[in-house]
Amino acid sequence: MHRWMLGACIALSGAGLAMAEEDPPVRNFTTYQPTVRPVRIDTSEAPVIDGKLDEAMWSKAAEVSEFYQVEPKVGPPTVETRVYFAYDENNLYVGIHAQDDMPEAILASVLERDGEIWRDDMFRFYIDPFNTGTSGFGFDINALGARTERLIRYGQAPVDAWNIIWDADSVMTEDGWTAEIALPFRSLSFDPASDGWGLMMTREHAHANEEIRWAGIDQSVNKFGFARPGYIEGIDNINKGKGFDVQLQAGLNGNRRWDRPRDDDLSIEPSANISYKFTPSLTGLVTLNTDFSDTPLDDRQINTGRFSLFFPETRDFFLQDAALFEFAGQTFAGAPNGQPFFSRRIGIVNGQSVKVDAGLKLSGEINGVEVGILSAQTGAIGNIGSQNLSVARATVDVLDQSRVGFIATNGDPTGLSDNTLAGADFSYRVPSFFGGGRMQADVFYQRTFSSTLEDDDSFGAKFDYPNDKWAWSLEARQIGEDFAPALGFVNRPGTRTFSAEWHRRFRQSAGKFRWWQFGTSHEYITDLDGNAETAVNSLVLNANTIWTDDLTFTASQNEEHINTPFFLPGGLVVPVGVYDNNGVKFRVQSSYVRPWGTTSEIEFRDFYGGESKRYDVNVNFRPNPHVDLKAGYKREDISVPAGDVSVQIGSLETVFNVSTDLSITTQTQYDNITNSLSFFGRVNWELRPQTEVFFSLGHGAVIEGDDFRRNFRSVQTSAVLRFGNTFRF
Repeated sequence: MHRWMLGACIALSGAGLAMAEEDPPVRNFTTYQPTVRPVRIDTSEAPVIDGKLDEAMWSKAAEVSEFYQVEPKVGPPTVETRVYFAYDENNLYVGIHAQDDMPEAILASVLERDGEIWRDDMFRFYIDPFNTGTSGFGFDINALGARTERLIRYGQAPVDAWNIIWDADSVMTEDGWTAEIALPFRSLSFDPASDGWGLMMTREHAHANEEIRWAGIDQSVNKFGFARPGYIEGIDNINKGKGFDVQLQAGLNGNRRWDRPRDDDLSIEPSANISYKFTPSLTGLVTLNTDFSDTPLDDRQINTGRFSLFFPETRDFFLQDAALFEFAGQTFAGAPNGQPFFSRRIGIVNGQSVKVDAGLKLSGEINGVEVGILSAQTGAIGNIGSQNLSVARATVDVLDQSRVGFIATNGDPTGLSDNTLAGADFSYRVPSFFGGGRMQADVFYQRTFSSTLEDDDSFGAKFDYPNDKWAWSLEARQIGEDFAPALGFVNRPGTRTFSAEWHRRFRQSAGKFRWWQFGTSHEYITDLDGNAETAVNSLVLNANTIWTDDLTFTASQNEEHINTPFFLPGGLVVPVGVYDNNGVKFRVQSSYVRPWGTTSEIEFRDFYGGESKRYDVNVNFRPNPHVDLKAGYKREDISVPAGDVSVQIGSLETVFNVSTDLSITTQTQYDNITNSLSFFGRVNWELRPQTEVFFSLGHGAVIEGDDFRRNFRSVQTSAVLRFGNTFRF
């Protein structure tokens, strides 16, 4: 009966759509921002989240069916998409009916929780509860019911390691697939006084290489952002509960150091995360003996340059609400030198893990001011005592679509100095720059105060015109010689950087390519006296095929002024001098819709008086939804006057999915410079949205020599069995 009622409703709405298609609405997509008001239901009507859309409540839910194709071109979609909205006092419910004329062709290959479901036919539901226009939360589900939640950050790739309590499932049908989502209001931070939340909905019709959206109908608008969203309105009188979430975890940890005399250790490690919502938009969190045992291995890197490498954050605790601590818009997204706060400074010192004994975090909004405050007490390690490390960030909306912010950090993870940073930034956005596309500008100033260095500052500005047909950016940045934020990231102080880039894109209506583009990029770096250090000028040609394969060719002219000798891997010295490191690079990224694929690069260039040949090959193979295999091999052959060295890194990752809630993952990495091998395996079992069982096994070894069996030397083995549950009050 319920299924018949829903079918009748869909049939009637389909007839209405057919009538609408005869006289389609005229939309100005530069100003078009649709809205939806979910229908209130009683808690007794709440759906069972099984993906089937067979409950009676869906027949009276608010419906959205006006979607548009954005890729490969802007226009009507080739398939219908219907989304239903309802809510009760506890949850927001979203139902999805993704119709398909070729259901047998639907791509459904990823079963892993938090896996790469963007490879499949899938649906994105992204909300911006504070109406920032820049950041929010994303919820993805594919046709198999695999799901992931994502932290959406301004100017950066979404963060998949972010996790909250929610539920979703989907089923494949004769005419496509359907899905149900339940988002608990207690899992979200939001502004209860707001007129609505920013909302972006995107359907990836992957097997047809089609992208379909509800809002942001513009190829230059990033689908992972909220530059031109729709809105969800009318949610009120909800049950916030008492606001307490208590996550308790208990881990049985075993560790062996293989050096003689062997050192074995077995311990029980309890941990807790206690959060309290002071208001729906302001959350406090206390963490005790924070558990990072589920953090994956960092992608291995070997430094073949002059400056220290940047490793992105992967620990869940620091990714929660990470957008609140971002500074200067997207200025540091691709160039982190000078970044005021880098969360990996907390809990990692000189490459070694340090316990976080306790931490306090406050995040959300207070009277229109968005705030993020984090303070952590780290444990002692070696001759470094316990340290208190803190950061505070505040932003407020000004003008029409702009914001001003402030940041402060205090503490030094090494304990070697008293270190404080203070800074301010301003982000200015124009939705239609001189009647054309979007433009955004970011300016910042920051200063450090240290007991071991002179006080010094850093400042800069960046202007972006990030549009489809024409795009350009300009940036200038200065970093003082003694600018040293102990909780930030600086790998090239005492410099001024000037950069610019542009491209022109040509979209194709026929042939083998969706689009092709060409452009140039330029970077000029000097010391603070204006003496040249680095100059790079590049020509970039890029094309995207109708199968979504991406091809890029880059030719670069690079001049490097070396004022202090430095060492390459293998102890090869690069002496003082001026070097022309000119070269060419070709990159291919194959379409993700195939069961196999590759992202590979090859580069040849002059290199500090010699030459470098670099190969970076990554392949993946997904024979079925239960198995995902990835292998990578990086090699750089360097020949300079001081000698030759070959840098090689190999990696293998396997994922075995028993179901959408149970997966087994392994990572293995090796490089020939440190001769170290790392293995990390983990089992994740989500019994229900708030309960998990986790097991991990890690092993580190050194292999010095060609005979693997004789030269294999174990260094350390660790194992963790952890149980966790979240109690919600």
